[in-house]
Amino acid sequence: MTAIIQDIVSIFFVLLLGFLAGKRNIFDQTQAAGFNKLVLDYCLPAVLFVSIVKSSRQELFADSRLFIAAFAVLIAWYFIALIGARLVFKHDKQEAGLAGLSAGAPTVGFLGIAVLTPIFGGSAAMTVAIMALIVNVLLVPLGMFFVAPAGTKPTAALIKAVKEPVVLAPLIGFVLVLIGVRVPEMIDPPLSLIGHANSGVAVFAAGLVLSAHKFQISLEVIWNSIVKMILMPASMLAVCLLLGVPDAHLEQMVLLAALPPAFTGIVMAGRFQTYINEASSTLIVCVLAFAAAAPGWIALVRYVLAPG
Repeated sequence: MTAIIQDIVSIFFVLLLGFLAGKRNIFDQTQAAGFNKLVLDYCLPAVLFVSIVKSSRQELFADSRLFIAAFAVLIAWYFIALIGARLVFKHDKQEAGLAGLSAGAPTVGFLGIAVLTPIFGGSAAMTVAIMALIVNVLLVPLGMFFVAPAGTKPTAALIKAVKEPVVLAPLIGFVLVLIGVRVPEMIDPPLSLIGHANSGVAVFAAGLVLSAHKFQISLEVIWNSIVKMILMPASMLAVCLLLGVPDAHLEQMVLLAALPPAFTGIVMAGRFQTYINEASSTLIVCVLAFAAAAPGWIALVRYVLAPG
């Protein structure tokens, strides 16, 4: 549990640094947009590519039940959140696409390894890789697709989404692993070097974006937070039990589903200047809630799995 608390404190520390830097005009929103582009186009693609190509085909497909559970739960809640944003909260297509990421996409790429490894050790790497694959090869392209400017043809929007580095890099990595191509180890150090800046810059940029917008608690922010922190992990637990996911991975899957929203969502909101207040407010509420939710979900899963 100590590792989780340390992660929460670290996130808020860097978020506060970005927030104060924005409030004191040390960095402006144009520079925040530059940080967002650095994360989406360089840092995060490098992290995702390296994490996937380090896996073998056997590791990625060791248990298809993990893929099925991750796919079913994440895709389902993305579209539930998107449809809710359109029909209940009356958002346009672009805002609804980002609402799906705010409520339905956990920040696996940023915090998955950091949160799970101190608790579960090396066995968490495969679970994180599978969840990150679903988020970044499916959910992020969906977000990019819906955030495309009005009037963009669906095919053009989809092609543009796939061309984004944050989508293309993990997709190339997945294909290479799928066909059994081993990437030379010499590319690991340079990609890892730029990748190390990923989480820190993303959270700092989120603080900068937040400094220009008021934190607000609304019915939509509460709904997004309930979906992300309660309904999604509960669904993951139910689906994993139904599919018979091994106990060793079930706890990891539920904890990953309970992670705060993907920072990619707020970075995209800042980049496209839409859904910023809702995305940033949802992120703050969920990061706070994660401090209590994570130990709670771990305790619940262990109670469910306890013999007798």
